Amino acid sequence: SSGINAEWPLRPGGQKNVGDHIKTLFDGEIPTDNDNESFVKSLEKAQLHGMGVRFVIIGSENSVGKWLNGGRQGNGQNYQCFARHFICNPVGPGQGTFFEQTLLLGEVRYDDITMQIDEMARSEGIDQSQIKYGDNIVYDRMVEEASVRCQRRLANIIQCIAKCGLYPICISGGNEDILGMGYGVHLGRTMATGTKANISIGNLDCHGDFKSIEDRGAHSGNGYSFLKYIGCLEKYAVLGLSPYENRQAMMERLISFNCWYRFLDDISLTGASSRPSLHTSVIDMLKYLDTEDSSEVLGLTVDLDVTEDLPTVSCPATIGFTRSQVHELVQEFTRYSKPYFLLIAEGMPDVSTPLTEGNNRVLGKYQAALVSCFLRNSIIVPHI
Repeated sequence: SSGINAEWPLRPGGQKNVGDHIKTLFDGEIPTDNDNESFVKSLEKAQLHGMGVRFVIIGSENSVGKWLNGGRQGNGQNYQCFARHFICNPVGPGQGTFFEQTLLLGEVRYDDITMQIDEMARSEGIDQSQIKYGDNIVYDRMVEEASVRCQRRLANIIQCIAKCGLYPICISGGNEDILGMGYGVHLGRTMATGTKANISIGNLDCHGDFKSIEDRGAHSGNGYSFLKYIGCLEKYAVLGLSPYENRQAMMERLISFNCWYRFLDDISLTGASSRPSLHTSVIDMLKYLDTEDSSEVLGLTVDLDVTEDLPTVSCPATIGFTRSQVHELVQEFTRYSKPYFLLIAEGMPDVSTPLTEGNNRVLGKYQAALVSCFLRNSIIVPHI
């Protein structure tokens, strides 16, 4: 069992938890050496020598891209918040199968990169809790460079996972990590198959997140645009847009790049109107994302900002889906499409409260439920 799981006893009556079924390779940080040769060998062993692993869960505690996009800078605790609740979830009869195919790998850390920003800020007398983009051009450029380095590191890890034919799940501090996730999957699947593997992504989000790549470097608002610029993003669809959170320039970019989108208020959340239901909206999204190209890879991203009444996120939405509705959307999308990867982003625990209490407990259990939903519906065959 993992180091995290060691802190948690069995539930009363000896009931099994998720932590008793999932597999681990490393406690804590994932090795981030340049060639990752030992890391790849470890993953290949996990898949090919009896462990039966299919899904790999990692944490990415990068949050510098959120600052570049004007959001609250993260605190590096989102993955821990998720993991502590995920491993303690009870496992019902017959539900252990998909957890036994899951590897809880650990965290990709960026402390060495962000430490250089901290040192620069101290030497220049900059208060990082107050500074905003544009206040100090030297600081801005350093954070932009750091964000790119973080994405390269994440892409290197994801590439290793995808090359081994494993399905990556990432619990992220910021949605800029879609750049590292998407590019890593593209590279890994291309290397594994010998054919260029473009990706298409369905995003549950109140923001379009398709800003120009010339806007403040790589950040949480333009990761999909970077993937399009690189040439590996085939189609992009976003469901749940808030009419109060997206400027005209954003909508024009989505239209000009032939992206699919649907606003929250264009969906019937109760089924009592003529507007498309949640189920119909997912099916419409998947019809757009569908392709006859067998080499194309489909992914699902969930920006937790799309959830209403969830204060522990980077940029809380004015309006959004309920947690139950987001769970239903993940279930429907996964059941009918079997996506290759999942990214859950923008969780921001309250550091003044223990990770197992209050709003942090809600955030951790919510993310754990979404991952469990993805795993379960990736395996079962839908009844159409």
